[in-house]
Amino acid sequence: MKNFDVSAKSRGVVLFANNTETVDYESIARRSRQLIEHYLQLPVTILSTESSKKNSRYNLDTGKFEGWNNQQRYMAYELSPYDQTILLDSDYLVLDDSLLKVLDTLQDYKIVRHNQYLDSSAVQSMGRYSIPYLWATIVAFDRSPKSQMLFDFVSRIERNYAYYRQLYNITASNFRNDYAFTIADLVLNGYTQDSKNYIPWTMLSVSNTIDSLSLQDNQIVIKSSGRAWVLPRQSLHIMSKAWLQSDQFEQFIKDAVSA
Repeated sequence: MKNFDVSAKSRGVVLFANNTETVDYESIARRSRQLIEHYLQLPVTILSTESSKKNSRYNLDTGKFEGWNNQQRYMAYELSPYDQTILLDSDYLVLDDSLLKVLDTLQDYKIVRHNQYLDSSAVQSMGRYSIPYLWATIVAFDRSPKSQMLFDFVSRIERNYAYYRQLYNITASNFRNDYAFTIADLVLNGYTQDSKNYIPWTMLSVSNTIDSLSLQDNQIVIKSSGRAWVLPRQSLHIMSKAWLQSDQFEQFIKDAVSA
């Protein structure tokens, strides 16, 4: 008698954490891992890479530009130990199990297409005469040839960013993974947008400094500079690295995993 059972594919989450002079991304990743393990019940692998190229990013907490190492994200395909991987920024807080549904329907890869800030939902493009970009904050992928081609192409774009910046009229001089994944996805799909490659909901990004953030039943309460937002519980992309390194965030995690 034949056994037609197929062994389950391994699933897991990969976080990249490259420390800078002002931000301890490894600590943020370890904290974020607790939320991922609680809500998704998946193993988490934290990766750190070194690059001779250094970028800079604007720190909304200090109002200054600082060093930033966002290189070599393309290595996730090679380094992930899982058959199905959710690649996340360490500042993305998983507060529900919706990403499991992405894995259930995964074919090749899926990336965030739509992002909304607390203050606005304006379409963002790579430049005034360029195209709207995807968000590499979340990239789910499997071991298919197309997924491998995506990451190989991102590697090529990173190595030749000056060329692709000119080709796509990109305003920013800094390399961004968002832009690299956008270009790679566009080319792989014959310069068209294929909805099956996109995560089917809008990511919520908090680009404000944070005075407090708390969970109250099925709601999230965010307070910033005399303003407050009450939102349905959902995962959040947090831009304030100061809050992610604070004791408040540590307490937030304790409250979240014990709820």
